[in-house]
Amino acid sequence: TDESTLGYRVKEVLGGVDTEGVGRTNAVTGSLTIAGATVTAAEFTVDVASISSDSSRRDGQFNGRIMDTATYPTADFVLTAPIELGAIPADGEQITVDATGDLTLRGTTNQVTFPLTAEYANGRLGVFGNISVTFADYGIPNPSNG
Repeated sequence: TDESTLGYRVKEVLGGVDTEGVGRTNAVTGSLTIAGATVTAAEFTVDVASISSDSSRRDGQFNGRIMDTATYPTADFVLTAPIELGAIPADGEQITVDATGDLTLRGTTNQVTFPLTAEYANGRLGVFGNISVTFADYGIPNPSNG
């Protein structure tokens, strides 16, 4: 939905000062397929150039040198193993499961496994996940500068 959000949070050193950069976008598309109590398929694509922070300078570096959005405009996740929920959760119940899939950032794809928290409430499924990324694994330059 339009309420879907993707973001990053990264520790950086700018001008000798430790800080944390945070960027967000809701330019996320994709689908999730559930059969009974099993997630059988999921794939999501993010328009990386639409990610913005509180700093136009940071966004310029992010879109240019760091993520090279002109060359690599999207980030993608594709589920590669079914997720067994055990049972269909009751309305308002939260469950935690692990998801395994292929994450593509800056043109490099790696398999990742990470925890998801999901809640079914009022006819809608909300899912929250957090994937730690090592920049070197995806060819992403260090965001810090002198």
